[in-house]
Amino acid sequence: MTVSSRRLGRQLAVSMAAVTSLALAGLILGMVAFYTVALLYFPSLFGDPDAAAPSLGTALPTWYEWEAYLLLWLAGTTGTLFVAVRLTRRLSRPLDAVGLAARRLAAGDLAARAQVDGPAFEETKQLVSDFNTMASQLAAADAELRTRNAAVSHELRTPLTILRGRLQGLADGVFAPDHTLFARLVDEVDTLVCIVDDLHLLSLANSGRMVLRLEQIDLAREAATVIALANADLKASDVDIRANLESAKVRADGARVRQALLALLENVRKHAAPGIVYVETKVLGVWAILRVRDSGPGFPPGNEELAFSPFWRADVSRSRKSGGSGLGLTVVRAIAEAQGGTASARSDAEGGAIVEVRLPCLLFASDEKPSTTACPGA
Repeated sequence: MTVSSRRLGRQLAVSMAAVTSLALAGLILGMVAFYTVALLYFPSLFGDPDAAAPSLGTALPTWYEWEAYLLLWLAGTTGTLFVAVRLTRRLSRPLDAVGLAARRLAAGDLAARAQVDGPAFEETKQLVSDFNTMASQLAAADAELRTRNAAVSHELRTPLTILRGRLQGLADGVFAPDHTLFARLVDEVDTLVCIVDDLHLLSLANSGRMVLRLEQIDLAREAATVIALANADLKASDVDIRANLESAKVRADGARVRQALLALLENVRKHAAPGIVYVETKVLGVWAILRVRDSGPGFPPGNEELAFSPFWRADVSRSRKSGGSGLGLTVVRAIAEAQGGTASARSDAEGGAIVEVRLPCLLFASDEKPSTTACPGA
């Protein structure tokens, strides 16, 4: 038992002994008051009304009664002290375990957990369980942060290494300064910019600081704009784009919606070429749907949700060689959730991947002016 537990035990014992003493004193005073009032106003309660009335001195306890009261006080105090010790043990074990584990966590031992041996109250058991749950989540968050930091370092290192090697070769005269080499250097810089931009967007979404310019937009119109912009790059990668765009009005940030669709089409270009990509917009109940379906390899069974994890890649077809950073779908989900929607992924029965973004449908036309707001924390 720790010093704090012993202090708690003393406080509990003193408090319970005081309560017992006060209860006994209150009982004695109450009995004296009752007999005094009865003797003064209701003497007939003590026998023959024609007999002489008892004196007020008979209302006070006799020496034998005082001795009995003293024995009762000693017995009550002993009992309360015994109960206090038992209660202290049942209370202190979980509290000591939580305190010890908390100090180990503060010292950097994220594997520390509170362990309780012996009986304990349900409330303190729940406290230990909640603490261990919190510690497990903290350890998981730390592990995820370490993994993510390592992934970020790896993703940045590859283009930086290429840039450094090419520039060093130019400086040493190993490479001739031609258009092809400069174009490759620009591609690597673009890769770095994309990774940094995606990481910045995710950090804004996670911290609730993504600024959204909300206005009434039509997903069909936004999708048509993106398709016209991306069509040339898709055709250059042998990807044929087919659209089925039905009007689907939402209150959202048009630039962010276009950014999400561009990310989806870029994923198709990098991971599902050559092939066909279908872009569809429609209204389904209270949701406006933006769906992208390709004819590529699809997702491995059971990995659909993992596809939205940062830096996730399914297999060789989605490796770093294809140019992807593994952040595309993560960004798409962050944009959807920031605007009150969802993003999901699944494999098509005929092969290929389907990614669907759902945003709350604007059921009635509105003349509201655009507004600027920060998204809620993801």
